[in-house]
Amino acid sequence: MIATLPFEEKTKTLFFYSVVFLLASIFFIPEKNLHLKLFILFVCIAFPLIAFKGLCKWSALLESRTAIASSLFLGYSLLSLSWSEPESSRDILNPIKDVFYLVSFWVIFLFTFNGADRRLQCLYKWLIIAGSITAACYAAYQYLYLDYPLTRRFSIPGPLVDKVRTGFCMGAGALLCLASLLYEPGNRERRSTVLLLLLALTVFLVTLVLTHTRLAIAGTLFFGFAMVALSPIKNRTKLILTGLGLMLLIAACIFLAPLIDAYIEKGQSYRLDLWSGYLKEFHHYWFGHGHGTTIYIAEGGLAGWRAYHSVYLGALLSGGIVGLSLLLLMILTVLLTGWKLRANPHAVVATILFVFACTMGLVNLDSVISRPRGYWLIFWLPVIVLSLYELKSLPRKAFV
Repeated sequence: MIATLPFEEKTKTLFFYSVVFLLASIFFIPEKNLHLKLFILFVCIAFPLIAFKGLCKWSALLESRTAIASSLFLGYSLLSLSWSEPESSRDILNPIKDVFYLVSFWVIFLFTFNGADRRLQCLYKWLIIAGSITAACYAAYQYLYLDYPLTRRFSIPGPLVDKVRTGFCMGAGALLCLASLLYEPGNRERRSTVLLLLLALTVFLVTLVLTHTRLAIAGTLFFGFAMVALSPIKNRTKLILTGLGLMLLIAACIFLAPLIDAYIEKGQSYRLDLWSGYLKEFHHYWFGHGHGTTIYIAEGGLAGWRAYHSVYLGALLSGGIVGLSLLLLMILTVLLTGWKLRANPHAVVATILFVFACTMGLVNLDSVISRPRGYWLIFWLPVIVLSLYELKSLPRKAFV
C-alpha cells in the first residue's frame, strides 16, 4: 500500500470536518442563504484544489455506472436549457450552478471519504445529533413556549425550507437512527449508545408526525419495517421488534384517530387536478419544454399554479420522455448498484434511504436538481455514498 502524503492526509481531514459541518448545519443554521454561501465558498475552494493538485483519478469515474447514469441525466438537463423559454436569466443560471455545486461536492466527498468507513460513521452520528437536537429545540419552542396547537404543522426554518422537506428529513433521520441500531454491532453493545439512539429516534418520529406530512409518515413506517427485515440481527429479534412496532403503530393510530380522519378528509390535496392541468400544457413530448421553462396551468380553479408536486412530472415537463427516461435510468442504476453491494451494510442503508427519497418525490417537489438543502440531502447523499462503495469495489480503478 502506498503511504498517503502528509499534504493529502491533512487536506482530507480538513475537508472531512467541513463536509460534516455543512451537511449537519442544514438542520441548525436558521438562514438558508447563509448556509448556501458557506457551501459555495467551500466547494469553490476545495474542488479547484483537488483538480489542480491532481489528488484524484478522474478516469475512475468512467468505471462507476452510478456516476455515468447521473452524468447523463444531469448533462441532458443542462442541454435542455438551450431550448427552454426562461422568464429571467436566473432560470438559466441557477440550474447550471446547482449542477456545478452537486458535481463539485460529489468529487470532494469521494476524495474525503475514500477508504475511511469510520469517517462515514462519524458523519452519520453528527447528522443524527444535529437533526435530533435541532428538532427537539424547535418543537419545544413552538409547542411549549409559543403554545402552538398540535394541529399546526411543525417545520424547521433555514435550509430545510418548509414543513414538507422537514418531514422528509425527520423521516430520513428516524431511518438513520434505526440503521445505526440494526447494522452497527458496536452500537448495540453499548447501553448508553442504544439509549441515546432510541431517544433520537423518538424525537425524529414525534416531530415527523407533527409535520403532518402523510407520505413521509407512511414511508418512514414502511421502510423502517423493511430495514428490520433486511438487517443481520437474529430472526427472533426481528419478530420481537416487528411485533413491538405494530403494537406502537396501533396505539398511535388509536391516539391520533382525529388527525388520521383529517388526513383522509383532506384526500390527495388537489394533486390529480394539478397534474391533469399541467399535462394539458405539455406539448413537446420527446424533449420537453426545457429545464429553464416554468409551466403554468392556464385554466380552471388552479390557473396560474406553478408547482408540479412531483419530481417525475417535473422531469417529464422539462425534459420530455427522454428526460424522464434518463431520470428513471439513473434511479434503476443506483438500485442495481445497491443490490450488488448488498453485503455492505452502509450500501444497504444508503439504498433504503435513496428509495425513501424517490418515494417522497412521487407527489412532492419539482425536480431532483436543486440547491443543497432538505430534499437534496436525502436524495443525492445516498447516491454519492453508493458511488463511493462502487468505486471501492474496483481496486484497479481507485479514485484516490
